[in-house]
Amino acid sequence: MAHGLKNCIRSDRGGGIEGLPLELMIIIIVATMGTAILVGWMGSVDVPKYLGDVIVEPGQLEIGGDGAIGGELRITVTDQDGNGIDGATVVVTGLSVKGDGGSAVTAVTGNGGTASFGGMHARLTSALGYLTVTASMPDYGEKSVKVPVVRA
Repeated sequence: MAHGLKNCIRSDRGGGIEGLPLELMIIIIVATMGTAILVGWMGSVDVPKYLGDVIVEPGQLEIGGDGAIGGELRITVTDQDGNGIDGATVVVTGLSVKGDGGSAVTAVTGNGGTASFGGMHARLTSALGYLTVTASMPDYGEKSVKVPVVRA
């Protein structure tokens, strides 16, 4: 009897364990481990952040004969959820715009994601021109809006 059982085990070269071929079990184990690794990586992925809106108030600016832009320009920078972003860089360009003392028109948003500009001068050669307001923040990207400028 023992001799018959020994021959049966030796002649089984399929590598089966409990009725499954060894190759199939290896494939199942590798696939399971690979899926576990992918799910682990995906669990640590953050939702991407991006700039939501760049809100400019007022929506239109007036320029005087001396090139002075009347009033104050208020910019609010928000994220994708509508929350103000503190620390975003805001740059106003176009129409040779300059701040007080001839400086570039830039600011960093403060509490609530707002920045304000006043005392700007520009050069408008026609009845209508545009300033470009660009907001940027590391990890959020960059977004620009145009603001019309008309003669007062």
